Amino acid sequence: GASSGLMSGLAAVVASRPPALLLSPAVAQRVSVAYNNLGGILKMMGQAVAAIACYEQVVLLQPDSAEGHTNLASAYKDAARHDVAIQSYRRALTLRQDFPEAFANYVHSLQCVCDWADRPALFARLEQEVRRDLAACRLPSVQPFHAMAYPFSAELALAISMRYAEHCSLAASRLCLPALPHPPAVPLAPGQRLRVGYVSSDFGNHPLSHLMGGVFGLHDRSKVEVFCYALSPSDGSEWRLRIEAEAEHFLDVSAWAVADIARKISADGIHVAVNLNGYTKGARNEIFALWPAPVQTSYMGFPATTGAPFLPYLITDKVVAPPQLHRCYSEKLALMPNCYFVNDYKRCHRDVLNKAALPRRTEFGLPEDKVIFSCSNQLYKYDPDTFHTWCNILKRVPDSVLWLLRFPPYGESNIRLQAAQAGVDPGRIIFTDVAHKDLHIRRSGLADVFLDTPLCNAHTTGCDVLWGGCPMVTLPMERMASRVAASLAYASGLGPEMVVSSQAEYEERAVLLGTNRPLRESLRARLESTRLTCPLFDTEGWVRNLERVLLRMWDIHLEGKGPRSFEVQ
Repeated sequence: GASSGLMSGLAAVVASRPPALLLSPAVAQRVSVAYNNLGGILKMMGQAVAAIACYEQVVLLQPDSAEGHTNLASAYKDAARHDVAIQSYRRALTLRQDFPEAFANYVHSLQCVCDWADRPALFARLEQEVRRDLAACRLPSVQPFHAMAYPFSAELALAISMRYAEHCSLAASRLCLPALPHPPAVPLAPGQRLRVGYVSSDFGNHPLSHLMGGVFGLHDRSKVEVFCYALSPSDGSEWRLRIEAEAEHFLDVSAWAVADIARKISADGIHVAVNLNGYTKGARNEIFALWPAPVQTSYMGFPATTGAPFLPYLITDKVVAPPQLHRCYSEKLALMPNCYFVNDYKRCHRDVLNKAALPRRTEFGLPEDKVIFSCSNQLYKYDPDTFHTWCNILKRVPDSVLWLLRFPPYGESNIRLQAAQAGVDPGRIIFTDVAHKDLHIRRSGLADVFLDTPLCNAHTTGCDVLWGGCPMVTLPMERMASRVAASLAYASGLGPEMVVSSQAEYEERAVLLGTNRPLRESLRARLESTRLTCPLFDTEGWVRNLERVLLRMWDIHLEGKGPRSFEVQ
């Protein structure tokens, strides 16, 4: 089609690049600008490899351009090539030391591959630069989604989110759209349904749809009318097709302007609009800044505060957000019973219940006769203190190994080096490639104990391992992303056995489970026996509770006193 023809043309332009040495400085400058602009277009289209080719020409033509090296690094980063991205960021920062955007992305790439050399100094500088940006009323170079997994205070993370929310509000105000009409603030008439609009760029092969895929069709159609607004085009995946088929109304608005999407949500008479993105890739938060619905809430996609006045509610639970931690949030909190984090595994992954059909350890290079500790979280969630604790656990449980995920692969050598420096044989760390979702869940139960990452927990992965029957050890901290796994554990019915309160207790609990086989097997048996009955995997019950939350939000709206926190029992 037109898109493939455009790509062929762009590829031809990139392939026909002239030798840089044959160009005069003035011509080289103009050609460099052209390549830079083309690289930006390709990057926006998701064509990272072609964008890299363009930016490589930019730095060839202008080797002293800090911006050129930063753009090249960013394209490498989009292609998950953090190894070479780090090199390009370093070159950019050599050329221009005070380059906040390059520095922030450099630190993030280092975090993604567990390169922890100079980590305290780097994060101290990063925090200083963020606070400088905030004081100067500038948009911080650290994005809220990155801050979520950084060793920042809750106060600083909230301030970053608030500044990004202000940026969204400003962008929305420039559209000069008149106030959008809302449904009248009156009680629902007999037979009238609450209209709920879900807005997301992740209706497709994405963790959000892996978890929520069945939710949209499970709503009680006598009470709730569901509208899904897709901010991304169809990827043809089974998850996209399922949501399209099961949601009562599904509209692909990926090619629409922000103002038109907001007008459509308003025209559809939506009572409660649910933002499933927050500050994640593909988000278009300006839609919510235009207030297309009278009640608006954040849920699921971004496990942190949005700092956004146009998202006055956040749906969570009281394990994630106990009263003493409400200060971490700008939102009024809608607290669900049990766990706020939904999944659909009971319907979609019942094959895990058939032990005879599960893979064997040897299929993944895992020993049959050793205790297997595992962590299949992405590497950016790791931190030196946690990894040091893991090494202590391995030393105290000699007949054990640590099973990790190559996500991304360029962190493996750094992890092995850290292990060796801690006195652990790197051969005791076994890396496995990322697998298709079904296989990933089926193999998650092969481990004996899952070791969670405290700064940013296993969320989707936590559901994976618990459904697979593997116990976990998790240490909740203050912010939302650090407490989700604890909520999962309590909703499984085995919270006290899996949730600890300190790094020392984390190590002791893991060692106890690693050395006490009867205890370990008993915990696994209890976890496996509760999978079909515990609240964590009761999707239909969860949807009924969500409906109660959404209806309560509407009732509070009718009071005319503004949003307020509440708990549904």
